[in-house]
Amino acid sequence: MKSVNEAVNVTRNAYQWLVELLFGVVGAVVVMLVVALSISDAMANQTLANNASSLKSSNGVKNSVSMSTAPTALLQVGAASMSVLWLDIYSATLYSLDGKYQANQLPIKLEIEYHRDIEAKDLIDATVDQWLHIGLSKQKIDEYHDQLAQAWPDVKEGDRLTFMVNSATQAEFLFNDKPYFGVTNADFPADFLAIWLSEKTSRPKLRQQLIGMN
Repeated sequence: MKSVNEAVNVTRNAYQWLVELLFGVVGAVVVMLVVALSISDAMANQTLANNASSLKSSNGVKNSVSMSTAPTALLQVGAASMSVLWLDIYSATLYSLDGKYQANQLPIKLEIEYHRDIEAKDLIDATVDQWLHIGLSKQKIDEYHDQLAQAWPDVKEGDRLTFMVNSATQAEFLFNDKPYFGVTNADFPADFLAIWLSEKTSRPKLRQQLIGMN
């Protein structure tokens, strides 16, 4: 009888040990799952935070770029056309902040719409001729020539080349209303506009029309 009781006790103890072991394993698994889910949630939240931060930064850069390149609302000062014999070459329009022209007043914009196809080389050669006419130094002309060789494209009939001077340190060419080439030389804007606006220009009538004196 004693042997039977001992056997029952051993079996009961073994069963309890097995139950405790199973509960321990299940508990450990549950704890591991909870920890794993917590880590996953934390990583997901961090990813969302990083994405939100990146999006905010990218939007900030985009807005900054948009603001820096956003055109200033300017008013037309005057317009004129350039012709050689019976050939229409281009039409030019000058814009300023108040619709009036004053020397050295910024911002200012000169827009040229071409009425025929012209290669960039011919545009540059004509520009150099005008600089020589108004008395620009050869050193400056050589320097500007290299810049224009990089900046100007061939133009087709209907193309627009715009020179926008926002401030004394920021000027750029736009090609068909899209930013095309930024100017880095501080003297260039005044010297380029002088081709049309200087009193020494070879086209005084065109100048008068552009600055609203016609």
